[in-house]
Amino acid sequence: MDFRVMSDSSCDISQEQEKAYGINLISYYVSFDGVNYKKDRAEISAEDFYREMAEKPGVYPKTSMPTQVDFYEAFLPCAKKGEKVIYLNLTSKFSSSFQSARLAADALMEDYPDCKIAVIDSFSATVQEGLLVTEAARMAQDGISFEDAVEKLEELKKTSRIFFTTGDLSYLQKGGRIGKVLTQAASMLKIKPIIHLYEGELQAAGIARARKKSIAKFVEDAKAFFADKNINDYRICTGKGHDQEEYDAFHKDVEAEMKALGFTGEVESYQIGCTIGVHTGPTPIGIACIRKYDA
Repeated sequence: MDFRVMSDSSCDISQEQEKAYGINLISYYVSFDGVNYKKDRAEISAEDFYREMAEKPGVYPKTSMPTQVDFYEAFLPCAKKGEKVIYLNLTSKFSSSFQSARLAADALMEDYPDCKIAVIDSFSATVQEGLLVTEAARMAQDGISFEDAVEKLEELKKTSRIFFTTGDLSYLQKGGRIGKVLTQAASMLKIKPIIHLYEGELQAAGIARARKKSIAKFVEDAKAFFADKNINDYRICTGKGHDQEEYDAFHKDVEAEMKALGFTGEVESYQIGCTIGVHTGPTPIGIACIRKYDA
């Protein structure tokens, strides 16, 4: 392989993917009290995080981004060996960690001129970011050069989408993702949001009066996205929060809907992790897709 792939814990790839592709992840930090922080994935699992969130309604957890020192120490072993690294970062619209990662990479490339570290703003988050990260890993395994992979990933990230809903807008409001007025209106009217994530930003895509209707609406949005495309040029996945029973039925329905559109691949399954769960609450559910890279 010409390069190594790294990302942050918000990409929500599975431990199996992490090991199979040799992807190194840098952890965000998560706290329920604003004082004691744990490393996402390394010190707190998604399952434990959602369980604690469900048991503490009204408590809004917080995240803290990796420090420049965290990035420096994560990149350092590769830099010392003169290796090439592609690091895919959570969308810069959500976090300033992108800048910290670039500063660390620049410092290391100055100290170790034989190494190359490309820091890429993924324009994405959670399962959408995970699809991009694993596409990068596939490129590495297929022998794509560092320079070509960087170019391909910059184009590929523009093809990804998330279509999702969540049951409680207050978490997005607390995290500064949406306004207080919208949150209060949604609560009073008992409406659920339909949200898209593309070009690195959350986009409001409609509302529905109930959870099932909001899910049905964003599934229709996903189907409409593929209307003028070859669906088999894409990887598709679903993502879940805390409710396994709801998710199992949802995933099965999405598989049937995609198959009806002619999709012959596997609809992959991802667990939405702590870093993004802080902002969505315990009830996120959605679909993500990305165009597969062209070798």
